[in-house]
Amino acid sequence: MGGITCISHDGVSGNIFAVGNTNGLVRVMDRRMDARTGTVANWREHTPSKICNVFIRPGQAEVVSASENGDVKYWDLRHRESVFTLADTHPDHTLQYMVAHESAPVVMTASDATVKFWNQRGSSIGAVPANRSGASGAASYMKTLAGYGASRTQMVRVSAAALHGYLPVAVMVSDDGRVSCIQPVKASMRPPPTLASSRASSIL
Repeated sequence: MGGITCISHDGVSGNIFAVGNTNGLVRVMDRRMDARTGTVANWREHTPSKICNVFIRPGQAEVVSASENGDVKYWDLRHRESVFTLADTHPDHTLQYMVAHESAPVVMTASDATVKFWNQRGSSIGAVPANRSGASGAASYMKTLAGYGASRTQMVRVSAAALHGYLPVAVMVSDDGRVSCIQPVKASMRPPPTLASSRASSIL
């Protein structure tokens, strides 16, 4: 199968797991089934590019995966082929990280110190560099509000990123020690409908 690079579970029952590997395979398994027959799906459209992240939306039949060549694919457990591909998200660069929002149709990708935001139609909705404050291409919506660590002028790598489960807030970490929080520019701006929820969390 190749070395496993990432894993995700359904977040509700904990019975469904998805894993990605170095050969570009995305495999979905059901732990309630026998280990020899527990594979629900095998998807190879990323091959031979390494899978950098895979995500199962909680309580849904949707899986999102990303490979180093910049492709992000949406899968439905009921189908053998991907239902949508967000191709070449970071041209001429290696995709390092991807995270999908657990309830809204938003995906965040990272490569070469730049975090990009996409909707499920494949349109870019913003990009934020990790090595300086401010936003690029997203100034009307979000900006880096806080960070700590050594300040560098050269490009740095984004090593991790996350989306808040209920609010339009994101966090990214770069390898120079900087942690940046991204949220709407105006404090009074209400979350857009796609990121709003009837529940709110005070914990990021």
